[in-house]
Amino acid sequence: MAKGWHGTRTVGATARYCRLAGTGGLMRLYRNLLSLLAVGLLVAIAVVFLQRDPGYVLVQRGPWVVETTAVSAVFSLGFAAFLIWLLVVLIRAPFLFFIKRRRRSAQKSLLDALRLLASGAPEAAEKAALRASQMRSLKSAALILGHAAAHRRQDSARETEMLNRLAQSPETETLALELRARQDLRESRAGAAIEVLNRLLVDDRLSAFGARTLMEAYAARHRTREGLHLLPRVRASKQMADADMDAFEARMLARTVRETADAISLHSLWTDLPLAQKRLSDVATAYAHRAVQLNLVPQAAQELESCLKHEWSQAVVRAYGLLPPDAKLPPRLKTAEAWLESHADDPELLLALGRLCRQEKQWIKAEDYLRRALHAEASASIWEEIGRCYAEQGDAERAATALGNALSVHHGDLMQPLIGRHCGVDLMTPLTVAEERDAMGIPRLPGRAGA
Repeated sequence: MAKGWHGTRTVGATARYCRLAGTGGLMRLYRNLLSLLAVGLLVAIAVVFLQRDPGYVLVQRGPWVVETTAVSAVFSLGFAAFLIWLLVVLIRAPFLFFIKRRRRSAQKSLLDALRLLASGAPEAAEKAALRASQMRSLKSAALILGHAAAHRRQDSARETEMLNRLAQSPETETLALELRARQDLRESRAGAAIEVLNRLLVDDRLSAFGARTLMEAYAARHRTREGLHLLPRVRASKQMADADMDAFEARMLARTVRETADAISLHSLWTDLPLAQKRLSDVATAYAHRAVQLNLVPQAAQELESCLKHEWSQAVVRAYGLLPPDAKLPPRLKTAEAWLESHADDPELLLALGRLCRQEKQWIKAEDYLRRALHAEASASIWEEIGRCYAEQGDAERAATALGNALSVHHGDLMQPLIGRHCGVDLMTPLTVAEERDAMGIPRLPGRAGA
């Protein structure tokens, strides 16, 4: 039944289409008949009008005299115009044939260049693009494609040649200047790139691609802050994926923070940055690193804690654990232990807690946290921290074994067993029961969160 119904529906649709097509054909026939009637009516009116008075035309030029009726003159002029048009068409036909043939050949070369470049043959793509550039209407597109092929091959001489040809056209002059600036930046001539792109910026001709290149050039000259005002333009252009744009923004801001000369300039920069940019993990860790260099440890700790309240980041936790002790700074161990409630198995947090316990010489807790960190991720940095803990306790043998295991992790070798100084078992022995701790860091039984 379903099949028969479907066939009936198809036949009905076909019938409706035929009826519509027939209706359309009748309408076209009707319009054609109306057009013929109108033309016939106009001809009849013209014949009646001209029969009454066909007109008289006299043309005299020196001894030459031509006398005829107006109707004959009009038809003669029309016939002469037709002959002239036919002669022009016959003369132009060979030229149009060769021009179309050349255009088709150039279009095929341009398509071949695109295909070759996409398939990983930039040298052949460049040759095809140069062939296509001989057609004036395709010249700009072909030269841009040829430059892309030369850039892919990292042939600076050919890049320069293509850019010189692109700069000769007003439509591609700005693009040529921006591409030349990118080439200058790649060849360690950031100053030249900044000069060219700043001229375009003043003339309001700088594209989003040029703005990004200008920011990179400022960064290469350790003047990243001068280009930060271009970030909104680059982001608004959507020339990069959101993740790539976020990474680019974080990289530029982190470089700006690292380039600050003193505490005053660091404070000025940090005050000017929006809160969302301060919360980026790379930017926050860069600020902490620079603040420590400038002896501003409390400010570094405050910003890292604020960043972690907004969004958890292992990089920020790592930076927090690496902060040096400071007399003006309240104890950070209690703050970090509070994060265990929601991130109990984070190896970076456990490593940071081990470092903070070592700074406060709480050796039992330090060994316990570092053992848990090893259980989550046996990294070289954890073994190094274990070695520091034992070295500061005067246990040279255990310290040497721990540091040897750190080297083994680096080289992919087998690690040596190490009996803990305080727990009395091999630190690599798997934990049979996941430990839970309260806000004070005291172990408790699983499932007793409310106790």
